[in-house]
Amino acid sequence: MENKLKIACNELDKFLSSLSQPNSPSPEVKLLSAAVTSKTTSSLDSAEAYRCKCSFQIVADDNDDLSCVVRENGSICHLPGGIFFPANFRIRKAMMCLMKLLNKRNDIKERRGDDAKTTHTFQKIRENLTSVTFDTSWDEVECLATLHYGPPGLPQACEWKNEAQRVCDECQFAQVTGRSKGIKISVLGSTSSESLATAIDNGSILEEDIIRDTIWLELKMPIDDKSTYRVMSVSMVQPNQSADILNVPIQYQKPATAFQHPNAGVMLTSLLWILQTISKVAEQQSTKPRLLEMYCGCGAHTIPLAKSMLISEIVAVELDERLVNACKNNCRLNNCLKDEESEHGSKETLVDVFKGDAAEWAAKTLRCIHKKNRVPEVANTDKATTSLANDYNQFDILLVDPPRQGLDKTVCEMAIEGTFSHLLYISCGRRALIRDLTILCSEFTIEDLAVIDLFPGTDAVETLIHLKRKH
Repeated sequence: MENKLKIACNELDKFLSSLSQPNSPSPEVKLLSAAVTSKTTSSLDSAEAYRCKCSFQIVADDNDDLSCVVRENGSICHLPGGIFFPANFRIRKAMMCLMKLLNKRNDIKERRGDDAKTTHTFQKIRENLTSVTFDTSWDEVECLATLHYGPPGLPQACEWKNEAQRVCDECQFAQVTGRSKGIKISVLGSTSSESLATAIDNGSILEEDIIRDTIWLELKMPIDDKSTYRVMSVSMVQPNQSADILNVPIQYQKPATAFQHPNAGVMLTSLLWILQTISKVAEQQSTKPRLLEMYCGCGAHTIPLAKSMLISEIVAVELDERLVNACKNNCRLNNCLKDEESEHGSKETLVDVFKGDAAEWAAKTLRCIHKKNRVPEVANTDKATTSLANDYNQFDILLVDPPRQGLDKTVCEMAIEGTFSHLLYISCGRRALIRDLTILCSEFTIEDLAVIDLFPGTDAVETLIHLKRKH
């Protein structure tokens, strides 16, 4: 076990022992392993090949050859062999291919004064290039490259696009995008989806570069009317079919410029833990629970929860407008967006997605609770109707997956004063988690908790907590 996992577990154990729960023994801190997402990563060290998004600065040496570097404490660090070991296999391959092409020289020499020098084959792409970002799908099938340019910006669009198309095809990128201040140019590779290619051919403006993914839920069907579905696995590949198993595909379209989980293996492990925890909660209730999800992102958790057959309704809240739109679109792709016709012609009434700040949402909910008014003030949304809001303060489960700084105090207060019987907290900030649990444990007990190595080789861990209301 890595030292940081020992430290994280010791911190949690120390906190648990400080709680005054004489009739409730402290749960054991479990250590979970990140799921294996491909045959390639299964053979590598755990500290390697896990990141599906990486950015690098581009520097030139004395021979005018370019290379990818990273910065550490303000200093440039060259990568051994041009490899960034935390990057997944697809990004490593993309780095090597891109640098090889950018440093390729023509056989014909260009004379400058008394010197004759060879010119670079992809000269227009090289000009003013300062950095590159690689994004891959969780399954490493799709890879996007975004080239960032400093002043005076992108070279002439036509010449740049011609060179970018060659790079896109030779490196098998789904898309290559050039960005400078106020300018964005994109070209597509042969691996891009037909719908995206059609949009560009028709002259549509793509506001976001999209990464596509599919994961599979393996659900064991209930044995009778009183039992519930059980989530057996979450994976990148379709599980084997059997008479008592339902395999459910979940499709995602994720904006590359907004946040998405950078470690696919940890994402799958956390998602399975969430689904199996909620499955246990659902088994104890006579009706399917209703769930409020805050910091929902593009719907990475939202959609599988909606398709798990475990939840009656989900309200998802997210501040970033790009992710709000992505979450709505993903719900639409998977036929679970509330009040929209599904592909089968029936109406799904499961997921409602709102743009809003978690702290502001919590503050408004608290005001409603204090006023004994069940209709919250839903701002900045076209769904603030009476029929929608009548019971938006009535939830059984609260799911939160905040950034490193943790929960706003008002979200903790909402959890305590609301109707939530269960709270699932996904944390990537250990100090903030202890702070928030100190508040939440006045009303909740910790039922289960687990720790995963979020970014091997760093001090980051992901902690999964299930809290249950005391009374």
